[in-house]
Parts: sequence; C-alpha cells; structure tokens
Amino acid sequence: MSRLFPELLTVHLAADPGVAALRARGWPARCRVRVVLSNHFVRYALVPWSRSLSDPAEEEAYVRHHFVRIHGERAKAWALRWSEDSADAPRLASAVDATLLDEIKASFPPGGKARLVSIQPALMAAANHARRALPDSGAWLVVAETDRACVALYGHGGWRAVQNAKGPWLPTLEREWHRAPPGAPRVALLVGARPEAAAGWTFREIAA
Repeated sequence: MSRLFPELLTVHLAADPGVAALRARGWPARCRVRVVLSNHFVRYALVPWSRSLSDPAEEEAYVRHHFVRIHGERAKAWALRWSEDSADAPRLASAVDATLLDEIKASFPPGGKARLVSIQPALMAAANHARRALPDSGAWLVVAETDRACVALYGHGGWRAVQNAKGPWLPTLEREWHRAPPGAPRVALLVGARPEAAAGWTFREIAA
C-alpha cells in the first residue's frame, strides 16, 4: 500500500461511455485506481506455446504473429498480454488497441488525485480472481456483460479454449462446450451472471 495513495479503487470501463467516464469522474483524494476493461474492447486467443522462445521480445513477436494471422495487419498496433503457464501449455493472450490504453493513461495526469496502477482485460481480472476456485478437474469461466459473453475453459493445469462473442452467455457457453474436446466439464464459474436452468450444468457465482 502506498502511503501517499492509500486507497485502491477498481473501475470497470464499459464500452459506453468509455474513457469519457474516467475524465468526468470525481476521485477521492489520493487514491490508486485499477481499470478493468470491458471485453468489448478486448480480443482473446489461445496461443500454442514453444519451448524455443528464449526472451520476452521473442514471446511478444510470437503472440503478435498469432493475432495478425487471425485479425490481419491491424493487430500490429495492439498491446498484448498473455498468461504465464507451464512450458508446454497454451497461453491465454489478450490484445487491446494501444490508442485506447494511451487515452486511459492520459486520464490520470501526474499530480492528480488519482494514480493509475494497472489496466486489466475483464477476462484476465476474472481469471486471477477465480483461480483458486477453479477445480482440478476443470471448469469454464464465464464473464457476462450486456450483449456480450466471454467464456474460457480451464483444465489439466492450463487454458484450453476461449471465445469472446456478442449475445447472451448461456448459448455461447453451450456452443463452446460442443466445440471443446470430448470430456469437457459441464461446470461453470459465473462473473456478472446469475445461474439459469440448463440441463447437465453446474453453475457457481463468483464476485466480480
């Protein structure tokens, strides 16, 4: 904890009104702020890993190449992050427009009441929060927002699938389960959603 900035606030940045909400917000005196990005702003991918990657620069180039293959040349301007897993496990990677990150940072000028300490994609924030709740046998993590659902499968010590799509969360989850390898669990941890009646599923709510 910082003595100069003792309070830590978590702010969820929605697609509407976006960064304007940060600029208009009144901050308490001397606080630290963690911004969690709506999945409307984020692309995700599961990236197969390679033991031959020797340093962070090679890892970034490898992840960026993967996003460029999926999304084209525009991915070259995105800021990337990826999970830290075992050497052979796929990485759960995220991509955000670098211009958006610059706009968020500019909303916290030096000398202001609030100091920005981190920017996290919503799925990554939920995964960090729910990591201990994920059973060894595997489970889906569901992050539900208005008109969007992001679902990711964790099992066998690593991430196995991810999808960030428009629409309600339960149809997205069912669709991804059918696409998953045989034996995928029908257990889901829910962030931002209430359990619904669904045959064969076990749901558990997780605080955001």
